[in-house]
Amino acid sequence: MTATRRTSLARSIRGARGSADVETSSREAFIPPYPASWVDRFSDWVERLPIPWWLFYLTVGLLLEAIQAYILWSGGVFNTFGVHFFQFFLPINYVLALFLMHAFDRRARTALERFRPALRREAVSYERLLYELTTLPARPTILAGPVGLAFGISTLGSGISLREYPLFGMNSTPAGYAFTLVTFGATTWLWFTLIYHTIHQLRTVRRIYAQESRVDLYRLRPIYALAELTAWTAVGLAIYTYPWLEDSLNAFSTVGAAAIVLNAPFFAWPIVIFLWPLWGAHRSLVELKEVSLAEAAGRAKVVSALLHERIDQQKLSGIDEVHKAITALEFENGRLLKIPTWPWHPGTFRGLLAAVFLPLLLWAVQFVLQRVLVK
Repeated sequence: MTATRRTSLARSIRGARGSADVETSSREAFIPPYPASWVDRFSDWVERLPIPWWLFYLTVGLLLEAIQAYILWSGGVFNTFGVHFFQFFLPINYVLALFLMHAFDRRARTALERFRPALRREAVSYERLLYELTTLPARPTILAGPVGLAFGISTLGSGISLREYPLFGMNSTPAGYAFTLVTFGATTWLWFTLIYHTIHQLRTVRRIYAQESRVDLYRLRPIYALAELTAWTAVGLAIYTYPWLEDSLNAFSTVGAAAIVLNAPFFAWPIVIFLWPLWGAHRSLVELKEVSLAEAAGRAKVVSALLHERIDQQKLSGIDEVHKAITALEFENGRLLKIPTWPWHPGTFRGLLAAVFLPLLLWAVQFVLQRVLVK
């Protein structure tokens, strides 16, 4: 764990803890449960640069775009194949993966700070939770890259080479092929690293909801914080994944339906990414709501019995108070019924569905129209 990351963790802890005993514990040396990965050390290095962290990725991306544009222009690719979005997306693919991992970690720090009131008193220390949520283990992260590279090589080894694969002319010249080859290797390496980062972070979110949180039906706002993290992760992965659909549609006539089948599972990612970590919180909310409704029903039964007893015995004094108690219990029951059992703000899921499926629908319409017009 680098000095920068330790400093940011200590600041976040000191900023939110006010009691003397907690301040004492925050001064104790934190022992990381595992070594930080190269991704986290790289992010820490970017954070130490004398420029905004996002500007570094933007600068590198623009430099790669300039190299790609020069290669395609000098090789006459634009004249032969035209200009396509994917020609400028592929060169920055691995930079985008690094950017997303960095952005997800920054979002996770903010989300956990807002989630803090929902943590159990006996939960794992906040510092450790923050470390696990924003830091990848070193060895699995190293292994993820070669696995991704092997996956990429295996997909190209099934009957078609990278030089033959339809890439809008990016691989049609020697310089273009060399640049594409380097880009392809780095992309598959960091693509699977991003997948591992997402799995690790969302598993931690799921564990925090299931084991480290306390649910209060009347204070749900802190519970929503980590759901916003999963929503941003889902949208980020959609942005990263969907441009590959254009390449899959372009490859359909050359490689066949396998190109689309190979990529299809990744377009279901956003919904799975959003829902899977929140399922445990959903079940906790459902169970707590059912218990609260049962308790409210028990109280209503007692008050109703008291009302019936007074009527039967013609003891009408104080019946107004009994009636008010029944009305209050009915109001409480109605309020409990309206409490949502999914841990996100109303409208979040609808917005996510729109963000995820609208581009997919537009590309599907484009694909169908292209095939109809060609015929």
